[in-house]
Amino acid sequence: MITVEQVVSGKDWKEFEAVADLVYRGDPHRLPDEPMDLDRILISPPAAIARTRDTCAFVAREDGVAVGRVVAIHDKSFTEYTGESIGFFGFYEAIDDHEIAAGLLDAAAAWLSARGLATVSGPFGPSMFYSAGIVVDEVPVLPLVGMPHNPLYYAAHFEKWGLVGIKDFYSYLFDDPCVIYNRPEYARHMQIFEKIKARSEVTFRSMKYRTLRRDARIVRDLYNKTFVNFWGYSPLSFVELFELLKMMLPVLDRRLTLLAELNGKPVGFLVGIPDVNQAAAKAAHLKSRWLRDLVTLWHVKRPGRTDVIDGVRVDMLFVDPDCPDRAVSSLLIMEMSVRMRDLGFTRVEAAPVLDDSPWMKGSVLTRMEQSPHRTYRIFSRELPQT
Repeated sequence: MITVEQVVSGKDWKEFEAVADLVYRGDPHRLPDEPMDLDRILISPPAAIARTRDTCAFVAREDGVAVGRVVAIHDKSFTEYTGESIGFFGFYEAIDDHEIAAGLLDAAAAWLSARGLATVSGPFGPSMFYSAGIVVDEVPVLPLVGMPHNPLYYAAHFEKWGLVGIKDFYSYLFDDPCVIYNRPEYARHMQIFEKIKARSEVTFRSMKYRTLRRDARIVRDLYNKTFVNFWGYSPLSFVELFELLKMMLPVLDRRLTLLAELNGKPVGFLVGIPDVNQAAAKAAHLKSRWLRDLVTLWHVKRPGRTDVIDGVRVDMLFVDPDCPDRAVSSLLIMEMSVRMRDLGFTRVEAAPVLDDSPWMKGSVLTRMEQSPHRTYRIFSRELPQT
């Protein structure tokens, strides 16, 4: 007996979270805790976000046991900005049963259709800025911090229901320190970097905790100028960015948050996020979540941490398109590589990189002759109209 019901009570939310424990039981690369703070994202979001995004969560039960979940998402700010009648789904988890998958997706689709939306797309968690897509190729490794991790059968669930892949994006992995720092190509890039840096007036600084609100506004403005013509874009609000930064603060290394300035004006941003999942894996055997968090943060912050955390995820390269210095993106990337090297990191993964992203795939990664490490996919389908 399979039922799909809306999540309403605190008990329902506990079952919603417990679905992941069932799905990933026995998965050696799954971490024991939700990768996002569901309370701040779904259950009790800040009022400024709640005004622009409506969500409805569903749980599928089989003989009374929670075996699947999904969230339908109406991003009103996206609809208002783009004029596109698109709803989203996300936070999908389910055992490998197509009847359960169909029940969940039917419920999400019905909720979105009732709001007058014509298309469903996803998964998003809850928007492109947080987490998007599912892994669609087999890479049996620990998931990269902040990126999706899922059973490979999810793609079959979506496709059988009628969803079609509409956008791929990738991660690019550099996990050999000899390749990263000691190969001739890197030395040549460094020589060019030093020459360009010597004649450039661009300077770099780290984000400052004491002025985090001001710096968050700078990053928000750069994001909105950089990605205005990119696929899936809608303006990023200060509140949403600031909420994400607050969640990330415990694991960020301030030295790897790079703001580029030209004549005192912010013109670019790049962040390197230490791969905290490596530390979380060391604490996964502990039964108390509080203790897991404590041990994870100890590994993240302690001296000599690179014996556990050797990797960095590079993300959020934003460059003002009106900046007269066209070398800013290259300068940011090379400055970041120098800082990672000096901090002892030997593994770098750039993600997410859209399949049509010109600045990363064309101008940087192609020169390194690097193939994608992981592939993620976003799906879409027209909704039946009532």
